[in-house]
Amino acid sequence: MARFSAWVKKHLGSKPTAQRHPEYQLPFLPTPRRSVTLTSFDAPTCLFFQLPYDIRELILLMVLGGCTLHMDIVRQKEGWQWRGAVCHRNQCRVPSMRYAWAGPWSDPCLRYAYGRNGEFLEEHNPGIMGFLLSCRQAYAEGIHILYSANCINIESQPLLIHLPQLVPTDRLGSITSLEVVVTAHRIEQDNGRPSFSLNHLKPILENIKTHCHHLHSFCLSFLVASCGCEILDGPTLPLVDAFYHSMQLRNMRVELPSVTYWKVCDYRSVDHHPREAPANTWRERSPWRSLDGGEPRVQDRSIERYPYPPLKLPLREDEDESVESVGYWLLEGDSGPMHPMVTCS
Repeated sequence: MARFSAWVKKHLGSKPTAQRHPEYQLPFLPTPRRSVTLTSFDAPTCLFFQLPYDIRELILLMVLGGCTLHMDIVRQKEGWQWRGAVCHRNQCRVPSMRYAWAGPWSDPCLRYAYGRNGEFLEEHNPGIMGFLLSCRQAYAEGIHILYSANCINIESQPLLIHLPQLVPTDRLGSITSLEVVVTAHRIEQDNGRPSFSLNHLKPILENIKTHCHHLHSFCLSFLVASCGCEILDGPTLPLVDAFYHSMQLRNMRVELPSVTYWKVCDYRSVDHHPREAPANTWRERSPWRSLDGGEPRVQDRSIERYPYPPLKLPLREDEDESVESVGYWLLEGDSGPMHPMVTCS
């Protein structure tokens, strides 16, 4: 029997047994990965696919597009679990509303969508899985619309850090609008006082720069559970500046923690452009981080063109007044840890 087993191993070989991933390991995509999205089809599978493609695309845009979709992965007792939901944070608002639009740092959708017992609420269901799974052509056409015609919101830090290992790169390349929440890591020190670090910001931005080739709208929000995490004096904003220069974005917003935001406002300069309407109240203006010159400069600019860039300032002699400024809008975000209330007895 032993001789027979040796002969089988020698001549037939043995397939490597699939190793069971530990519960703590993320469900990375296999490498290499076989593509399941076809580019051509032999015959239409139903009457819908007999319509011209431009009509089908218009229908799919109306049905599947125009929303903000949460994409998340969380660690639970039985392992990692993917989660998703339709965002209801700004149902009656549009991104062009500077002081009414609620940023991703305050988004409660996933908590409400999965409830206290982890049961998914149907009102947050995108309702598209039936169509995507109906046939291969439906998946091929629908999945592209799903990623390209919606704003994708990602808060999961493991997902952001390992983005290309968890989401197919062709899907990342379809994303045109993205919201990202970066949470500062808590580091315990020897003196018992925790510190907070944003050292993982660089690989997160690198993933987005490398794989999200069609991105044109981007919102970056910082969550810091401390008022002492310095963003202004550290490498955080220079990393964001370098990211902006590496992309071609006309719509970029950065939500700073409240303490940092108001420090920025202390150093801003009030600038007026001759082609922009006068803005006399604070609700008509917003901080803009201008990257036009050598050193970044925070300007207090009119939001007439928000969320797109204001016009470039300062103007040089004989310079075109219609040139847009290079940079991004700064918004107030996370208010930080709540201080305990003191009651008088």
